[in-house]
Amino acid sequence: MTPAPAFSVIGGFFLRILLFLVPTLMLWYWGRDWVAAAPAWLAGKTLHMFFPHWVVTVEREGPAHVLVTLLRVAMPDGRVGELTPEVRALSYCYGSALLPALLLASRATRLWWKIPLGLVLLVPFQAWGLSFAWLLQIAFQSGTSVAAQAGISAFGANLIGVAYQFGYLLMPALAPILIWFALDRTMVATVLIEGALSGRQ
Repeated sequence: MTPAPAFSVIGGFFLRILLFLVPTLMLWYWGRDWVAAAPAWLAGKTLHMFFPHWVVTVEREGPAHVLVTLLRVAMPDGRVGELTPEVRALSYCYGSALLPALLLASRATRLWWKIPLGLVLLVPFQAWGLSFAWLLQIAFQSGTSVAAQAGISAFGANLIGVAYQFGYLLMPALAPILIWFALDRTMVATVLIEGALSGRQ
């Protein structure tokens, strides 16, 4: 027997994802200021909670979000200023376009609450990426004296490096898929069953 039925389910699903990604990416970019606002705010509040002695606030400067700190850094001309690492938040937030595309492509029911809920659930994962992107600059790119001021040890710097890789390379794509799994189990089960039946033919 031919595995065409499984291909029709799985192949059609992936084709719909590609088609829906076009409008969701357009909406995501159009609303980029709102998309990045919540993760940046949460990341700033979280870092302030863990490092209240040197984290001040988060400010937006064009496409970047800046972490305002009290860490002192020496300039090449001898002046001393305060470190303000910056990150382009959208690099960590493309899951906000991928998740709606997954839900639309799987023809999930009750989208009126699943899409907003899914977008809210993505925020902590996106804030993770932003937080460790700022910390990476402090721990590795600003000199040992700045890392010492921040209270970051060599072991802590290594942990920050691992967490950054996880937050930049894996989490932005994996988080929307896991949330889609949780919100649309019917489609997931259908794909798994059709794939298993195809493998037995």
